[in-house]
Amino acid sequence: MTGAERWRHDGWRGWRAPGAEVDAATCLAALATRETRRSRHARTLPLDTAGGRVFVKLYPAPDGWRAARAARMGAAVAAAGFGAPVAVLCGRAGRRALLVTRDAGGADLATAVTALAGAGGRPRKRRLLRALGAEVGRLHAAGFLHGDLVPTNVHVVDDGFVFLDHDRTRRARLLVWWGARRNLVQLGRFVVPGVSVTDRARVLCAYAAARGLGERGRRRLAAWVATKIVTRRAAVDGIPLALAMAAGFRTLMRSGGPYDPAASTGAGGDGA
Repeated sequence: MTGAERWRHDGWRGWRAPGAEVDAATCLAALATRETRRSRHARTLPLDTAGGRVFVKLYPAPDGWRAARAARMGAAVAAAGFGAPVAVLCGRAGRRALLVTRDAGGADLATAVTALAGAGGRPRKRRLLRALGAEVGRLHAAGFLHGDLVPTNVHVVDDGFVFLDHDRTRRARLLVWWGARRNLVQLGRFVVPGVSVTDRARVLCAYAAARGLGERGRRRLAAWVATKIVTRRAAVDGIPLALAMAAGFRTLMRSGGPYDPAASTGAGGDGA
């Protein structure tokens, strides 16, 4: 980072953004004494500082390389005109690493959409979902492939989007051609209250339009994504694959909640 300040602390060393009102010692002390949210590759906690709320993420060994990649790719995504967290501090100690980003604000995608699930919020929900599909299409058209495009990694800020967690984001048009559909499966495989199959179609149609796909290409993409989501839901939720395939995409992804194999496969509405 241009103009970054260098720091060292207790075996750690790294950089801090100019004017950032956060220091490594405070972040490391908070990680050692406070409850953190654990994921597969990192531990994360929110921290209030004089300069505002930040998120402190510790990557244990051997995943320390992810911090520098997340900072670098987040900056690249932002420079290309998309929403991404601003990294204000980064450092390493051996194979461990620390990354601190400013709070992106807003609400995660599932929370934002669920809040608009009532009849009064439906027009805005539809606009939001169409905008989401268009923005993901634009992200892919710019050559970016997100590593984990799940709803918790997309924040809605005002009427725009911020894409979080870039430690597996890549920028290569060949990779996008090969892997873009995987992002659509990641984004669409979760049951979100208030999101109907029709809503999911809105996202996909807007995405296809942003990518310049014709009707045939859109239908093929929709069929592939639906099949992969059914397969993924079966694996994650412990549903026998044959039962999941028999139930079908519409029943598995109905907005009423997780699929109950004991219930009738014909149950569940699709209010748009």
